[in-house]
Amino acid sequence: MTTYTTSLLPELSAKVPPLWPLTHFVAVNPFAGFASHSFAKSATYLKRLQNADLLMPKSWYQEEFAKGVITPDALNQTLNSLPAEIQEVLGGASATPKGLRERLLQSESTEEISEVILPFSKFLDAQESTNWQALLSEEGAKWCAAYDDAGQSSWKFPWKDLSLYKAWKEAASLDKNLEIRGLKGAREKIRALPEDYEQALEQAMQTLDLPEEAQFFYLYQLVMTTLPGWAGHLRYKDRELELRGLTGTLLSELVAILISYESLLYTHVGENSSLKAQWKEAFKGANLAVDSQDVTPEMAQRHIWQLALEATFAKELRESITPVPVETKRPDVQAAFCIDVRSEVFRRALEATDLSIQTIGFAGFFGIPLDHEVPAFGTSQARCPVILAPPLKSCDHTGESDEVIQYKDDCSATREKLRAKKRYKDGAASCFTFVETMGLGYIKSLFKETFTPSRLSPSLSLKSPGFEQSLDLKSATDLAASILTGLGIKQKMAKIVLLCGHGSETRNNPYASGLDCGACGGHVGDANARIAAHLLNRKDVREELGKKGIEVPHDTVFIGGLHNTTTDAVTLFGTDACEPSLLASLESSLLEAGHKTALERSVKMQLSGSDEKTLKRLLQRCHDWSQVRPEWGLAGNAAFIVAPRKWSADASLKGRAFLHDYDASLDPESALLEQIVGGPLVVTTWINLQYYASAVDNLHYG
Repeated sequence: MTTYTTSLLPELSAKVPPLWPLTHFVAVNPFAGFASHSFAKSATYLKRLQNADLLMPKSWYQEEFAKGVITPDALNQTLNSLPAEIQEVLGGASATPKGLRERLLQSESTEEISEVILPFSKFLDAQESTNWQALLSEEGAKWCAAYDDAGQSSWKFPWKDLSLYKAWKEAASLDKNLEIRGLKGAREKIRALPEDYEQALEQAMQTLDLPEEAQFFYLYQLVMTTLPGWAGHLRYKDRELELRGLTGTLLSELVAILISYESLLYTHVGENSSLKAQWKEAFKGANLAVDSQDVTPEMAQRHIWQLALEATFAKELRESITPVPVETKRPDVQAAFCIDVRSEVFRRALEATDLSIQTIGFAGFFGIPLDHEVPAFGTSQARCPVILAPPLKSCDHTGESDEVIQYKDDCSATREKLRAKKRYKDGAASCFTFVETMGLGYIKSLFKETFTPSRLSPSLSLKSPGFEQSLDLKSATDLAASILTGLGIKQKMAKIVLLCGHGSETRNNPYASGLDCGACGGHVGDANARIAAHLLNRKDVREELGKKGIEVPHDTVFIGGLHNTTTDAVTLFGTDACEPSLLASLESSLLEAGHKTALERSVKMQLSGSDEKTLKRLLQRCHDWSQVRPEWGLAGNAAFIVAPRKWSADASLKGRAFLHDYDASLDPESALLEQIVGGPLVVTTWINLQYYASAVDNLHYG
């Protein structure tokens, strides 16, 4: 008797990439669960699992070679240092670099890796031209949407207080849709399922009677080909609980639901059906583990081309970086920007102005992990990297707590008005007359926003942001010291130190948050910058810093800023204490740098014309209701440089590098470097591999 166990679930969870909601969408490494496996075997595995591709076609690489994007030197270097498994696939020790090169330049073969079909619903569809997998996918998505509803629907799902599996069991045992579509007795069979999702999963696996070597592949393929989006979202919710020391089971419960559907279908086919025997024969002997994959020669060749492409870029990057002594002269202004690749272009343009300015790269949450509440937005926002659970609570307010309460009350009244309007629009009777009675009232605003759109601000901080509860002096001082250490300016501070977060301005764009700051959890970075600046300006904190050996000059003023990455305009906050003439010079330099940055970006976006016309067209893009790509986000990112800015200041990085300032002489025990490797490096890797996956296989990973 084959045994079945739920011990497969942790590994399954690790291989399902979390998917953040649109309100704070961030890039994530879709291959994080394959970190312990080789690239080539993982690529082969995912091809067999869901027909996904981790490499571009061979012909594409050949075209890049012909254009000089891949250099002959880089190709030769790659061929002389191939991974052992690739060398073995292409002939072992007998395969010479010269012979391999000739093989790489030959036309593409027709060799293909066939997808292994395990879900019974998918197999049945292929054999009998049915539509079972789509039906079961629709059913699963329907109940996930009902359960996960956050107040968008007019009617509340009655079983939201139960677990996902139990709620599904209650709802699906009443719904007739499966029986209408041909799955007879579905309600009764679902009602008879175990109350515990783990027991239900084991029971379904017993019914399907899969061999042990096929069990994990079956569950993983079932999830990734049936409901990959919902699986990712539920994995995200589980992960949020895990970050806070709790346990999440939503993804595992979804697996139990999907496998129960498969079991119902398997039983529905009948005991004597030859289809069951054909199904099991179809995957008998298949390689169903990552490390047991047989990499094909074609896959190996494409892998070599990819390595050569990366080697070309790496060589050019190394040659453009020059280790030089760090300047000790005090600049007039220091401007710290997020390590985001879009900041590299702006920093380079700002450094080219007449102002004596030093730019600094630092994670855009500026070392302050906030759980930030914005009135009228309901839930709070984690404005920190998604690998952290924010310990500090903040909100938008000014003045005493009474004013905050009054402001929240005003927002509650606004929300209630919106709810009343929604109830009228969605009501059983009023919905039919809503357009006729209210439509004319929208004409003026529709015309106005189409032809003379109002300006938007990416900033969500309507009032001055601050901590919900004041930090004690020691905690505030330790936090301030950590920020200054991370910025690398403990020994040298300018008269104005600008902490500049970033956000994107866009309209009617469901993926708008994906253009905001990843270091702030897919939110705008103004609150973090402004709170950090306020903290570093506190007189009592500065006095305590002095006792720690960190002297903040009396004429140093920290200010917050927000870089709008769609328009490249910078808004400054808290500038009252700045020297007026120096502030005016800074504002002028920021304006000049913004124009230069916008014009450089316009070339990539293929916007031609005079400078004035180009800048106008860039503004129009962010106001255009139909434009979901007013800017290109982090497209093209390819490197993460951890070094003094002076080393890369003369390099033309073309907006392709994350820049994090770091001076090893100030970090003798490498404590700061460890933090950078364990934090920003992980986040930038996630971003890079998300963009890479979207490029090589937009269907599965776009």
